[in-house]
Amino acid sequence: MRMSGATKSALMRSLALTGATALLSACMGTTTEPPQPVATPAPAQETAPAEVEVPPPPPPSPERLDGLTPVEVLALLGEPGLVRRDGKVQVMLFETEACVLELVFVEPTPDQHFQVTHRAARDRQGDDMDQTACLGDILPSGAWPD
Repeated sequence: MRMSGATKSALMRSLALTGATALLSACMGTTTEPPQPVATPAPAQETAPAEVEVPPPPPPSPERLDGLTPVEVLALLGEPGLVRRDGKVQVMLFETEACVLELVFVEPTPDQHFQVTHRAARDRQGDDMDQTACLGDILPSGAWPD
């Protein structure tokens, strides 16, 4: 079967149009909704760590000194301003601008160590004052070192 040039040309146009229509309909697919944009999460913002409020240490208890030896007291309070010894009694004075803490050590028997048996605190005018407040003033950090 022989075709004329015009028929061939018409057939080619028809095939091209059919192919283009098929290609276009294939690209369109079915009638679905267009894809929705995907929300990207916002970059995480670095926040400063919450400041934790640390409560102040409890005030030092003067009772902790009871029964301690001079060496143990020196380890806690440092060097005293005055040390006096009379026989079986030893006295240490720890001083600040605000107060004086007096510790009295007694040697129960000659073979035992001196031990704190009495404490007193006074202000710089010589009036009695709270031992806890004075001890807190004497301790380097205001609290026991442990």
